Amino acid sequence: MLYQVAEGIGRAGTIVLPLFSSLEVGGKLERFALAGMLLSLGLYVIGWIRYLWNDRQYRLLYAPMLGIPVPMAVMPVVYFISASFLLPSVFVPLLVCSLILGSGHIPASLRIHRFLQNQDLP
Repeated sequence: MLYQVAEGIGRAGTIVLPLFSSLEVGGKLERFALAGMLLSLGLYVIGWIRYLWNDRQYRLLYAPMLGIPVPMAVMPVVYFISASFLLPSVFVPLLVCSLILGSGHIPASLRIHRFLQNQDLP
């Protein structure tokens, strides 16, 4: 499936590319990007806590949170897009890989979310 291919390419790029760049936090844009990283990471962790504290209900990995559809798919994409602004030597390739990751991961997660809504799962 095309979503899986895009997700795999994006995942590989977002994992490997930051290894070849140094972090730069200097201007307002970089501080805003760092705030975006921290916020998305925090929401991602809250999503895992929600899942673990609620008896590991699978549907919670895809359920909306704070009005964000499939936050466990959206937050990593937001994190890596934000990170691309802090890693200038890999800005363009990391941004592109982040968008490719999002183009596969988010639609695939939405598909699973819709499927789970039609099931009789707790």
